[in-house]
Amino acid sequence: MKQYLVVAVIILGSIQAGYAQFEKIPGCTTPVGEIMATRKDTVRSRGMADNYHTWDPGTTLLVKFMPGGSKVLRDKVMLNAKEWEKYANVHFKFLPDDAGFTHIRIKLGQGKGHNSAVGTEAGFRSQMDATVNFDTLGFVDADYYADKLKKQGGQPPFSFFQLMSELRSDPNHWNYKELRRVVMHEIGHSLGLLHEQSYPDAVKWKKTDSIYNYYRQTQGWTKQQVDMNVFSAGSRFYTNGTRYDPTSIMHYSINGWETENGYQVKENYEISAGDKVLIAALYPRGKTSALKVVPKVNITEVGDLLVSYDENRNGLVIKPSFLLRTNSKLGEVYFVARLVDERGYFIKTNSQYFNWGGQSAVYQKIHLLPNSKLSYNKTSKDELELFLPADQLPGLGGKKVKIAFAVYLDDVANKEMDKLMYFSTTNPLSLPTGKF
Repeated sequence: MKQYLVVAVIILGSIQAGYAQFEKIPGCTTPVGEIMATRKDTVRSRGMADNYHTWDPGTTLLVKFMPGGSKVLRDKVMLNAKEWEKYANVHFKFLPDDAGFTHIRIKLGQGKGHNSAVGTEAGFRSQMDATVNFDTLGFVDADYYADKLKKQGGQPPFSFFQLMSELRSDPNHWNYKELRRVVMHEIGHSLGLLHEQSYPDAVKWKKTDSIYNYYRQTQGWTKQQVDMNVFSAGSRFYTNGTRYDPTSIMHYSINGWETENGYQVKENYEISAGDKVLIAALYPRGKTSALKVVPKVNITEVGDLLVSYDENRNGLVIKPSFLLRTNSKLGEVYFVARLVDERGYFIKTNSQYFNWGGQSAVYQKIHLLPNSKLSYNKTSKDELELFLPADQLPGLGGKKVKIAFAVYLDDVANKEMDKLMYFSTTNPLSLPTGKF
């Protein structure tokens, strides 16, 4: 029920026989947040596009860079990100680093791999946090540095420390072809696109220890991360009627030894014809909604998640604060508050009523009308309160816990349930001793 999306960067570099043979920078992991869980599934559905998390067509997305990254790299990132504007009715407006609110925040640095929040899931993250990470080590022109070391009389294989020494003394030699590929891939995720290799029945993977070991050694991924980022297959609902496209910029490269039938896919460096058709359907010109309209819930102006102990009722009172907007489709949402322990794990329970997928929780179901704009706890009137009785929290007195608040959408008409539309956690708080 719980998923941790932790990116571990493992750089194992070597330059052999005059050719730069550096292990891959960790691949795209599309993390959602510190903790993400669903009610029923342990692995989130993947597919061509997450229709529930695309932006509105015609949106001007406000973008800024987090501290770091040279002007040369920033200019290349901006140039290649805007490639999507040629095919999608969406625009990127790059703002100064000190800008206030932004939809997308890009970090150029080392240690966090290449990854991006998927579409509007960027809203799950604080304005202080990046929504897109690019690991600049992955953009290094390793061939250039290998040739330079050879000319200095060095003999391969060269160590990672030799490479870093050369980078410090002679920086800014980049593999712009690789940079272009990675930027277009990750910005594709920022627009709601998902991995093409997750197309149903497209790839017959060998799910063996050798595969898991390969991704552990080259990407630093756990078994769960490999299952999510490589093996998981999306439902046909997410294909948007498109055909499987091995030339998609959103497709991982695949080695023949990774599949049961020797199927392989080379690295793709350009937005494919199939990508153009899909992104145009999600962001059509002259339209305000995608061609395939699904219920959406937009959570904005999120305030503090207030948690207090009510002496009279003997329990925790949880009051989230936010604005909620729906689109033209009818949907149902659940407001869910769950308990998280000091280690970051959801606290389990056997309670019949205060239970969300086996986790200690309280929730409220709301039926939403189309094109609604609702305010929760933004004024003096208390519109939303979630209450956890003390007798449902045995043994937690005096301990520190977090409250995880989430909004889930059920699209009953399309039989697509438990869509995570918002997620956040409080800082640790101590429960009163002797009350629980």
